[in-house]
Amino acid sequence: MVSPQGAIAVFVKTPGYSPLKTRLAADIGQQAAEQFHVNSARAVQAVVQAASNQSSVTPFWAVAEPDACDDPLWSDFATISQGAGGLGRRLAFINQRLLEQHDFVIFLGADAPQLPVAYLTEAIDILTTPAESPRFVLGPAADGGFYLFGTTVCLSQDLWCSVPYSVSETASVLCKQLEPRGSVQRLPVLTDVDTVQELPLLQQELQQQETLLPEQRQILEWIQGVDFSGKV
Repeated sequence: MVSPQGAIAVFVKTPGYSPLKTRLAADIGQQAAEQFHVNSARAVQAVVQAASNQSSVTPFWAVAEPDACDDPLWSDFATISQGAGGLGRRLAFINQRLLEQHDFVIFLGADAPQLPVAYLTEAIDILTTPAESPRFVLGPAADGGFYLFGTTVCLSQDLWCSVPYSVSETASVLCKQLEPRGSVQRLPVLTDVDTVQELPLLQQELQQQETLLPEQRQILEWIQGVDFSGKV
């Protein structure tokens, strides 16, 4: 039997091409916020690479800016443009494009660098387990969004665009839309970082892990060097 072939898309923005981490930048400065984004993306890349070595998955950078798909920052994985429009349309676009050539797809944000490799391999196991109905896996973020989403089917643009993003109900609304369509498995909650207040929470979650990849230790050391005085 041929193993299911999957794709993992890490959603990123590119420094110098579009504003990024604007709320974090308001407290620690644009340069530091961009450094966090790059370090965080590198840690997520290492997690994806480790999982890819154990499973039949192909990693991609899903790049927000079409002109930045050839940027040296994203040279380690294949790149795919996120397409145009709001987040719902972009998620629908990547969902459709990658499922044209793969049996399942996993979306990852680049701002939860503490993601354990075990969470990602668990998501892959869920999506590759034979089942009669569609399977979905969701990694809920502490702010109500999600840091990971996986699916074995292509969801419509209407469904993706019906979800309110960057609000505390994002994950719950998405799950409510999915539950009539198939099984939704949830991973443990993690903090993803949009504000300076979330950096100490990320630090705590990194310190609670028994093992860290070198790139995860690097971002832990970076956070420990940030001066939070008067900001949290």
